[in-house]
Amino acid sequence: MQLSLSSLPAYAELVAPLQGDDPSAVLARMTRRLQSGELDLANVFVELSPDGRQVTGSLRLVRRGQHEAVLMPWRGREGLGTAESIARLLFEARARVRELGLRELRTRVHDAQMTANYRSALVTAGFEVVARRVEYKTPLAQMSAEDRSDFVWKTMAETGQDLVLRLLHDASIDSPDGVDTSLGPAAIESQLDGDYADLDPRTVQVGYLKDEPVAVLFCLATPEDGWSTIAFIGIVRAYRGRGLGLQVHRHGIATLRALGATIYHDGTSEGNTAMLRLFARQGCIEYARMEEWQAAPRP
Repeated sequence: MQLSLSSLPAYAELVAPLQGDDPSAVLARMTRRLQSGELDLANVFVELSPDGRQVTGSLRLVRRGQHEAVLMPWRGREGLGTAESIARLLFEARARVRELGLRELRTRVHDAQMTANYRSALVTAGFEVVARRVEYKTPLAQMSAEDRSDFVWKTMAETGQDLVLRLLHDASIDSPDGVDTSLGPAAIESQLDGDYADLDPRTVQVGYLKDEPVAVLFCLATPEDGWSTIAFIGIVRAYRGRGLGLQVHRHGIATLRALGATIYHDGTSEGNTAMLRLFARQGCIEYARMEEWQAAPRP
């Protein structure tokens, strides 16, 4: 069932331990997010105890751009959550995706969070594994930022959106972490999870070598909690294999620091050997492996 306003306190009690905070503080944040429109109760699906006093499990849907949604992993009280009950929430989430007119629904589940019931529920609800990922979390202070660089960097505000889309398309070819640019400008919004106009211009940058645009970076940071990531890093095919990736990544790390972040959270497909080597060279600390599941909205 969709989360109701009356069940919001019980929902806060469920997720508070996951956020390492007091339920009352979590409830206060949720209330503020409801009032600002950041949280939509119709996108949260919960299972209640027989007496209706506890939320025993939940799933939350997050829109990304105009055409895609991400389903946050199922969270349940220890020992609860049958394959049937989890599948019911997954079917409800899929129905909501159809209602919103979205094209794709994805979810990532850490190996440590995956149970036999959860896996069975995903299969029952029509999801399939499309990739495995390696995730990293590293203090930015421990990472190497750029010391020297052959690049000249410009923001998308300076280069224009069309060039960024062209580079994004070329850099995505033959990449396990490529972006579908057939969506046009929405592909950029999907990577940013919002509108570029609302963000620091340094969020999207183009790297030039001798006046030739060859690299593109999407850097996201939320200084209020220190989190950051490089949502996309790419080099056009003609310039791959020249050892440029390290320079591009280190510029990204310098940008995240300048944006006020303190923690770097990133990941890549297990099949992206080039990025795995780069993360290792940068001293990134692996913290999880996960499966990525996908379900196309049903007609």
